[in-house]
Amino acid sequence: MTAKFIFWDCDSTLMENAELHWQKHLAITKQNGFEIKSEYREAFYHNNGEQNWRMMNTELGFNIPMEQYLREIDIWYHAKILEIPLRPGVQKALDFFKDNGAKQCVVTNARTASVRPMLENKGLMPYFDFILCKEDYPNRKPHPAPYQTAHARMEEITKSIIDKQDCIAIEDDPYGVESAIAAGIPVIHRRLYKDSPKVNEALTSVYDEEEFLSALLG
Repeated sequence: MTAKFIFWDCDSTLMENAELHWQKHLAITKQNGFEIKSEYREAFYHNNGEQNWRMMNTELGFNIPMEQYLREIDIWYHAKILEIPLRPGVQKALDFFKDNGAKQCVVTNARTASVRPMLENKGLMPYFDFILCKEDYPNRKPHPAPYQTAHARMEEITKSIIDKQDCIAIEDDPYGVESAIAAGIPVIHRRLYKDSPKVNEALTSVYDEEEFLSALLG
């Protein structure tokens, strides 16, 4: 892999945290007298906290104030941050790119309040030149704005024009893959589950550690 600029998604790409995100919503809604059915899980996977609150408010009549709900899920989630592992192969990839002088960043739909504590607790911040979260762009993935913003930021910090073919994005969510492609950045799709559908528009679609590292570094 000749990429010089690496754009990592965070949730379920860097971190193995999809289950914990689901559990936090289950726990806090139950605490507030609601029960979320498993049929909502796919929607919760694609959405951030604010969008999940709006969905529950509209579809389920969940009327706890959004600020309270976000605060409660953050408290629950942050108490369990140390339990969250990196996805297999991520540490090897981070070290490889750092040792070879590549620039790395995080481009995520998640809120800063959710992302930074997790990266800090895992000691990952030194690997990244910057992180961009939900608050940093006007539109979320699958809109191209997150990756357009990240590419512009990378040019700003390197003070150079960056060919997008020298970049690689790494995404678990098809929405993220769509965002990167729309911004003109090649992307590796690392599926959330082994049987998750492949996104054919990605450079490749992989799941386990061996095929992930082979696609990224091989």
